[in-house]
Amino acid sequence: MTPDVLHSLEKTDLFEKFKHQMHRDFELSGLVEYSPNISSNHLNLLYDQVLNSVLQIEKNSFSGLTTLLYRIDITEHQINTAAHQHPTMSLHHIIVELIIKRELQKVVLKEQFSK
Repeated sequence: MTPDVLHSLEKTDLFEKFKHQMHRDFELSGLVEYSPNISSNHLNLLYDQVLNSVLQIEKNSFSGLTTLLYRIDITEHQINTAAHQHPTMSLHHIIVELIIKRELQKVVLKEQFSK
């Protein structure tokens, strides 16, 4: 993760909005029961919680994972590009990183355009 992502997650108001956005996207995807219970803005813990949710969704509803990625706005092209850039990372880890980055991007963009 880039330093700007880490810095953004350290801001309490943005972190709360990030949690809300994440929960909202899981809910609108019909996957509220898999929504990560985000309790800390510590990146490793956050990463593990989202990874656990992604693994549970994949295990129980592969189409659910596709629906979630569509809702969050992560394309197959983005996944493939990231996989080529990081050939040693597992697909699950790539997806989790893309989810976190995109959710944070949504929050930051909303903040910028609401001013």
